[in-house]
Amino acid sequence: MTLPSTQLVVYGFGPDADFEGRLVGALERIESGGTLRILDAIFVASDPDTGELLAVDLKGDSSAGKVGALLSFRLEPAERRRATERALRPHGSGLPAEALRALGGALAPGECIVALLVDHEWARALDEAVSRTGGTALGAGFVEATGLSELAPDLLAAAKRSGTSGRP
Repeated sequence: MTLPSTQLVVYGFGPDADFEGRLVGALERIESGGTLRILDAIFVASDPDTGELLAVDLKGDSSAGKVGALLSFRLEPAERRRATERALRPHGSGLPAEALRALGGALAPGECIVALLVDHEWARALDEAVSRTGGTALGAGFVEATGLSELAPDLLAAAKRSGTSGRP
């Protein structure tokens, strides 16, 4: 079994969200170490005054391109319109226009959604090393724990599935 290396992360923001570059800075830091890569990102918002759809699709851009596009989108009203027009064009990649419109329609004025498809480069390298060593993946997932002691039942279940528990 090979563990997936991609993860979908979706965040919602209310009308009172104060981005001030924090999100853009975090995206920049994510890719800087080389262990994570943003494959695709969208930002969909409902204009606080008009309820009009605002969207930017950042598929395929380099990290610098994503950051620049997000900064322009945030700071320049004309660029928000252009980015929304580009995102809504049929282009064969990214989120289809009807899905972007549906997301925008689900938002109250001033709300927004950010969705990221993140590739965990480290997971691919580790999976390959485990496979070459003769091991197999038993499971993976995000958990809310600060130590393995909190996950003892999960570890025992994985060992039983693999046959490494010492029992038939």
